[in-house]
Amino acid sequence: MNERADDNRKKRSEVLTVTLVSVGHFFSHFYVLSIPSILPLVRDDFGVTNLSVGTLIISYAIFSAIWQYPMGVFSDRYGAAPFFIGGMVCLSLGIISMSFAPSIWFMVVIAAFNGTSDSVFHPSDYTIMTARVRQSWLGRSYAIHTTTGFLGFAAAPIVMSFLVSMWDWRVALATVGVAGFVFAVIAFISRGLLRGVTYAPAQNVKGPEGGALKFLTSPALLLMFLFYSATSLSGNGIQSFGNSALIDLFDLNLVLANSALAAYLWGITFGVLFGGIVADRMQRFDIIASGGYLISAALLCLIGLGVLSFISVAIALFFAGFMTGVVMPARDIMVKSITPPGSTGKAFGFVSTGFSVGGTLGPLIFASMLDAGLPQAIFYASAALMMLTIALALAASAAGRRMIAAQPAE
Repeated sequence: MNERADDNRKKRSEVLTVTLVSVGHFFSHFYVLSIPSILPLVRDDFGVTNLSVGTLIISYAIFSAIWQYPMGVFSDRYGAAPFFIGGMVCLSLGIISMSFAPSIWFMVVIAAFNGTSDSVFHPSDYTIMTARVRQSWLGRSYAIHTTTGFLGFAAAPIVMSFLVSMWDWRVALATVGVAGFVFAVIAFISRGLLRGVTYAPAQNVKGPEGGALKFLTSPALLLMFLFYSATSLSGNGIQSFGNSALIDLFDLNLVLANSALAAYLWGITFGVLFGGIVADRMQRFDIIASGGYLISAALLCLIGLGVLSFISVAIALFFAGFMTGVVMPARDIMVKSITPPGSTGKAFGFVSTGFSVGGTLGPLIFASMLDAGLPQAIFYASAALMMLTIALALAASAAGRRMIAAQPAE
């Protein structure tokens, strides 16, 4: 009886841990799109070009990329809870600071601070869940974590549109920043749920091929890094500049454009939930990725033609997002399957740097397309990059199978 009671308490603790981590992940993703959701208003207020405003996203991405792997190392070595809570505090305060920006360049500087703060989430989240959640629940925990992140993406255009319709973009940013700070206080009070095991220094952790450094430079992990980079780059065009492209291509207002963008992001969210089921039943990451991205790319090309009605565009964006989301749980399980004990933060910190690589290059490419009067190119380029991700998924999956097969039998 006592054993059952102890197990029930442990289960409740694990559920609360995943909930807490996932809410933090929600805010992390929400803040990433809080600026792109109001980007046309910021651009007009400061009287700058799309490329100038795009430097906000670039600054954020660069500093997130610089710090993700070190944060993964720190999370593995010292425990992830302080980094998770500290990152949430700093990120929310940075968003509040942006609401007082006197110029676009002030916002660029704060974006660098925000990117550094945001860099903690992927490595610390996975480190916390891997340390505290039982193995049989990990796949579902990862799926819930990914889903809440994309709920943050999906909620950003809707919430920001609502807030700017009532006030202005400055008050909107301050409001969502305060909400994040309140959550940071809750996370601090509940910090016991975030504490897990720590591991030996990296050089003492043996990977499947004999050493952490060799593992981090293995073909499978390097290919997954490139996969994350390509998927981030393909998604950046739609998520950060899709509303502006839709405004130019279909002569929409900001609210309608954000509604269509929200359809894409909600599609990803539901796709991730379905993808969790698919990943549990089908252990072929390459097949899942190939099917998902092929359908999504075809739908984006259809939108780029500019002949669809608004409703048809929104539906196409929803299903393009859905097929993209289906791939994500299989992607995370793929990384976990080739990661040795004690290296979860490092592995996810490393591959997640690919998100920042895409976020750095994306604004340069896609904002230039908009400034050149080519909004349809946003959709064509995103589709072309999705085809690249299929090739990377096939190569990474093959390398991963070879890597797993080479591990010594226990």
